[in-house]
Amino acid sequence: MTIAPLARDFSALIAAGRAEVAAEKYWADNVITINPDCGGEQANAVCGYADARSKLDGWLEQNAVHDVAVDGPFITGNHFALFIDMMITRRETGECRPFSEIAVYTVEGGKITKERYFYDQQA
Repeated sequence: MTIAPLARDFSALIAAGRAEVAAEKYWADNVITINPDCGGEQANAVCGYADARSKLDGWLEQNAVHDVAVDGPFITGNHFALFIDMMITRRETGECRPFSEIAVYTVEGGKITKERYFYDQQA
């Protein structure tokens, strides 16, 4: 599969609130997922499908996601980017607020091998 159809399908799954399905379908076994470190300037990386999936599942357990809007994919070479806006409710507090991020994905061999998220570290 070339990057364009993968990026479009992945984007559609994210927009439909089906991040788990997108992960199962497109993450490589050795996927690396990187988030900003909310306590400083260093990134927080998780390596491997099992650990990345655990991180995703944990985030979804902590947050209910509503009203997802995706702009993109913006494709260049073996990378694509998405602008993702959503409303989330923190399950622990019941606080509902907007959450926005830019996600950049690297594709190799028809799978996402790296994803990097950029968002306000106060989020």
